[in-house]
Amino acid sequence: MTTIRRVPVTWQTGAGGAGVSVFYSAAADDATASLGTFFNAIKALFPSGVSWQVPASGDSLTAETGHLSGSWSGGTGATIAATGAVTYAAGTGVCIRWYTNTFRSTRKFIGRTYMVPLISSTYDSDGTITAGNVTILQNAATALVTAAKCGVWGRPLDDPPSNGIYAPFTGALCVDKVTSLKTRRS
Repeated sequence: MTTIRRVPVTWQTGAGGAGVSVFYSAAADDATASLGTFFNAIKALFPSGVSWQVPASGDSLTAETGHLSGSWSGGTGATIAATGAVTYAAGTGVCIRWYTNTFRSTRKFIGRTYMVPLISSTYDSDGTITAGNVTILQNAATALVTAAKCGVWGRPLDDPPSNGIYAPFTGALCVDKVTSLKTRRS
């Protein structure tokens, strides 16, 4: 059985309330410092009412079953505050795709993190994200992949039946496309 760490990064936002982006890492990997670096690299693209709380401890799971198997502690917990302008469109931003070298049910196994809300100056006149801001997001995502601390976890499936799986990040892509987020689930 494979033990993994669940690292829930809590978002505090003005409009839309709180949310969470859940990251996973192998049991021996402390991803908290890398996640702090990631959010610090992009904090200027988010309004100054947004903050992220990277935990210093959390739950461990058995990847194949999804069952709690214990806890982890000793991470580099931090609160990162966004520094961008306060003008933004609530519920809109970008999606970062996290790639792996794993297939599941004949499909490439990828994860996604929605980065919402972005400040208004991140948008281009054609309604997409400016090239410079895509580069900032892409560079931060690539650095997180290079740190080799995080991965994608997939829950066990009923149809067709299969175990849960964990696969480390091998690449990331920030698409120059605006996405919307109606609610965050925790």
